[in-house]
Amino acid sequence: MSGHYRSRSESTMGSPGDGKDPLDVWRGWYGGGGGGGDEAREDTHERTLRTVEEHQTNGMRSSSSAKGWRERCARSLKFAAGRGRSERPWESSMSRGRREEGYAPIADLPPKDEENASLKFKYEVDDMMRVVYEGAGVRKIARYNEQKLVRGGWMERKVYKTTFLASAYCWLQIFLLWFLAGLVAVLVYGLLKACGANAKTVEGLQKGLSVSSTIEIFVAFALGTYIKKTIDIWWELRHQTLQELMNVIADMCLRMAIYFPGRHYEDKHARETIMRYGILSLALLFQDAKKVDVWSRKQVRDLGVLDLSDLQREKLLTTREAALLHNVPAKSQMCWIWISSLFTKWCLDGRLPDPLGNQDTMLVYSEQARNAISTILAQLTTQFPLSYSHLIIFFCKVYVTTLAVEAGVTLGSSLLQGQTNYANLVTKSFVLTVTPIVYQGLLELKERVSNPFRNDMQDYSLKMFHARLRNECCGFFKCAMDPPYTTAEDPEPSRLPPQYIERQVNTAMYDFDAY
Repeated sequence: MSGHYRSRSESTMGSPGDGKDPLDVWRGWYGGGGGGGDEAREDTHERTLRTVEEHQTNGMRSSSSAKGWRERCARSLKFAAGRGRSERPWESSMSRGRREEGYAPIADLPPKDEENASLKFKYEVDDMMRVVYEGAGVRKIARYNEQKLVRGGWMERKVYKTTFLASAYCWLQIFLLWFLAGLVAVLVYGLLKACGANAKTVEGLQKGLSVSSTIEIFVAFALGTYIKKTIDIWWELRHQTLQELMNVIADMCLRMAIYFPGRHYEDKHARETIMRYGILSLALLFQDAKKVDVWSRKQVRDLGVLDLSDLQREKLLTTREAALLHNVPAKSQMCWIWISSLFTKWCLDGRLPDPLGNQDTMLVYSEQARNAISTILAQLTTQFPLSYSHLIIFFCKVYVTTLAVEAGVTLGSSLLQGQTNYANLVTKSFVLTVTPIVYQGLLELKERVSNPFRNDMQDYSLKMFHARLRNECCGFFKCAMDPPYTTAEDPEPSRLPPQYIERQVNTAMYDFDAY
């Protein structure tokens, strides 16, 4: 086929009669926001259908192959408009050969409606993991396939690259330990040869060399306690304090859905403002948490921990609100002052049923959220005592250094003996290679989980939490606007009538005799 007949859509989708299904060339990316996702795919299929018509007109393909190609395109278009629109599957970009559809829960995907199109991120999905691409080079693992990991997935490159094994320091440390072992072997060989040591002396030296076994007992116990406590704090951070904050946001939005179920601007603005402030507090919490481990002005600029422009672009923050938060510490807690004050205003304006009761309830919610944020920041800023951490790390280094010395002594003495004890030498070599990976890997693990709000690939994903909360709360609003009991004759959902606060005058406060 001539080059000038090959349209952009055809070069992307394949060509009629080549046996490819249009679904095979979809990529494993799903992006939120206007103009992306399924709509873009439909446009591609529409262009492809027009391209087929051109081929039929110009006689470039037989009628049967063009017809088959058109049918496959039509099926793909129907898929995108039907199940693909509701469930939002996409193709895996990592698999080879015939690609299979990837899937992520709809609750974790960026909203598709125009009103929430400001939240934009991409999902990269295959049969091993779901990865959130947050932009600016930041990628977070949303979930990995444990079943595949324990079987063959642990050998995959994309898994290996997220672990300590991908660290240059891991292999540098092993190289230095082996270099030390080689240096010790040369020294031992020279000294024993100079002293004229016999086979019995060498044998006694090798059997009595067990210093590492003594150190190992203490190091294993101390390091195990050290890591366990850190993991417990991480688990509590996610499933208690952070989840408590998100539960409060969802609970408040549930109440807003019931109290303000109307479709008019006032109800819509009220419920969406509370949702926006709640998610804003979560986003600002991530910024406050990142500040804990910022050590230079350059990191401040690179991480954007003082920059609120991203939140403004996502429509979580207005220009006036950003100005009010300028140079305010603990910004994530200030949002709950706004929420409490806004509910006070609504109670005084007579927009809520049982205003005093609702005021008390919302103040309790705000206090719980503020306490959760404060607890999270306290957990992040409170480290183990420096002397304790130094002791653990020091003895880990002493232990692996001792292993290198023992391996060097074994190697040097075996060379002098004239016959190498291969069993002992292989054991020492294996231990010297594997043990530093295990111990240093555990130390690195402790450091990584100590603050899971940073930009490491295994840290929490703000974009996913944002999408999850927004989708959940928008679901509340939608269901409250159209409950099952509404009919065409009576389409309005039920709502309690708003009330003004009743004020009672206490006569004891006044001296009526003075009048």
